[in-house]
Amino acid sequence: MTRRGNFWRKIARATTVALSFALAGAAAGKPAEPRKAALRVTGVGWWQDRDLRFSLERLLGPQLGETVEANAIEDAAFLLVSAVEGQGFLKPVIVIEWTPESGAPRRFTFDTTLATPLPRPLAAKAVTFHIARGVRYVVDDVTIEGLTALPEKIAKGYFRPDQVLFVAGEARAYTPSRLNRALDALLEELRQRGYAEAQLRAKDVRIDDKTGRVALAIAVVEGPRWEVTALRFEGADASAVPADLGGSFKNRPWSALWQQDVRARVRQSFFARGFSDMTVALSAKAGEAKGGVKPVEVTATITPGPHVTVGQVRFEGNARTHEAVLRRRVAATEGGPLDPLAFERARHGLSRLGVFTAVDLRYEPAEGAVRDPVFLLKEGRRWDANLLAGYGSYEQARAGVELRQMNLFGRAHQARLELVQSMKSSRGEYAYTVPELFGESIDGTAKIFGFQRQEESFQRQEYGVTLALKRPLPWFKIDATAGYTFQSLRNADNVLGTRAVDRGQVDVASIDFGLTSDRRDNPLRPRRGYRWFTRLELASRFLGGQPDYQRLEAGGAYHTGWGGGRWFHLGVTHGLITTQGARDDRLLPVNKRFYPGGESSLRGYREGEASPRGADGLFLGAKTYLLANLELEQALTPTLSAVVFTDALGTAARLATYPFDEKLYSAGLGVRYHTLIGPVRLEYARNLNPRARDPGGTLHFSVGLPF
Repeated sequence: MTRRGNFWRKIARATTVALSFALAGAAAGKPAEPRKAALRVTGVGWWQDRDLRFSLERLLGPQLGETVEANAIEDAAFLLVSAVEGQGFLKPVIVIEWTPESGAPRRFTFDTTLATPLPRPLAAKAVTFHIARGVRYVVDDVTIEGLTALPEKIAKGYFRPDQVLFVAGEARAYTPSRLNRALDALLEELRQRGYAEAQLRAKDVRIDDKTGRVALAIAVVEGPRWEVTALRFEGADASAVPADLGGSFKNRPWSALWQQDVRARVRQSFFARGFSDMTVALSAKAGEAKGGVKPVEVTATITPGPHVTVGQVRFEGNARTHEAVLRRRVAATEGGPLDPLAFERARHGLSRLGVFTAVDLRYEPAEGAVRDPVFLLKEGRRWDANLLAGYGSYEQARAGVELRQMNLFGRAHQARLELVQSMKSSRGEYAYTVPELFGESIDGTAKIFGFQRQEESFQRQEYGVTLALKRPLPWFKIDATAGYTFQSLRNADNVLGTRAVDRGQVDVASIDFGLTSDRRDNPLRPRRGYRWFTRLELASRFLGGQPDYQRLEAGGAYHTGWGGGRWFHLGVTHGLITTQGARDDRLLPVNKRFYPGGESSLRGYREGEASPRGADGLFLGAKTYLLANLELEQALTPTLSAVVFTDALGTAARLATYPFDEKLYSAGLGVRYHTLIGPVRLEYARNLNPRARDPGGTLHFSVGLPF
């Protein structure tokens, strides 16, 4: 042991000496960089002090040498004044303390008018900017006169946010530039509603320098609302415009969006015929206003331009991607009419492959009767790695890694390996995806997976393989999937009420179908819209497995507003499993029954604790359930909200009592902190009618939406 210890000590000493010589040699061979003048910012908090210092260093750039001169210091001071004023501190005081190359530090109060500039010449080796922000000016009251086109409360929101209970000072900060932006935004809203002659001005701005409170009086002159009563087309080849186009745009407000829509619809018909340079000029003739409405007759003058045909389609930048893969996604015929919209769709299709970080399009030459479409491609990385993390009340901390391999074999194939470990589960999955396997929009995926989790009453184990096809249905905004799955389902440590007849291992083969549609305004923080899904699993012994069953889950969520800063969220989910055609119902796997309860189900219970109980009090897997969740969310700040909710669940362990023979209810309160990865939720739910052995309530801490 002594000889071995001496040996390793000698190796460590030799390595240290070698590294020391290597570092010394590197340092000797590389000229030392000149030391830069030191900058500091104080007075606005540690984090913002640090950010402002970095901003100053970027601003000064080459001006920041071993010393910094007076002009550069004044430039830096102006940047600090601008940054602080942008937060509503309109009268900051900045004291500049600098240390000359020799002598004691000196101080100077910065004058934004430069009537009293810094002394010159000046060369400072260290500069500290001491900021006294003073009072913050905030919009405290807004009155609006002459507005009828939209609710006054909405209009006031342009000047003073009121969608939350507690509005932070920075959100209400007053600056002249913010006031002008708010006026411009409200004016644009009125013009989009057809008020082309609308005018806005700040009639009065009352400022209290002691408290920082600002009262705004806004005067609005709406004028008549312009409404399109006729749309005519003139110019060469105007007869090619669809006959019903003019009528579809009548009786609508005259606005910039209306004009964009008209131009886009006309261009579509001409682009498809090869007139890629066509232009549409709109002119409006307004009549006399009657009843607050001014009729507008619009003339669209069409200039078709030359007829353009497709030359040679070319690709640049595809060093690793086979050109044949790209050409299949560009439906163009050499010599055919050049339709810019069709090539934009092709550009989008190339982006969907997921192997390019940028896809641009140009035409060579830019003018002429024949043009070559050239796709400029920038290939992305071939490998990508991501760390995964999360938290849930049942599984607690989760961590994992995701590895992606892109553009395999130069054919835009993708492979993904995901490994996730939590306190109660282990999951691994390898998926190989071939984009547009059949046709333009059908993707194919082969997946191998393994999963183990400690449930409330048994240990779940699942291993298998899936072959699936996915196709978007853009007409209905639906994603459709279909596939075949073979999996081995096992359970251990079974303490369910059915453990005497449950099989420890069952091999299942099934055909799976799925439909999903997401029409929410934001998938991480929905405020409006809806989402729904349907999943159907048909297992049969004729597909290679043992049991016969049919498992259906369907549900949806709806989100809507209720006044300022309040929203209703409603979720409904239904599950059903039958064993039609089965030779032996006992082959129904434990893993496929329903075990409701948890942070995304009935929140008065932990995961699986809301399952039906037998006469002995042990849990049973449900064969059917119906779950409803209702929430009222109130915004407290832009990132924090409070939630009051109620959950209702009906379950049945036997289909004879479909849809349910047992009902459970819970209600609770929660807070949510909204982040870039979704809401961080802390919720407590109280059970309103607990059964024997049920908890009185449960506290949940999790990340992500409940439904």
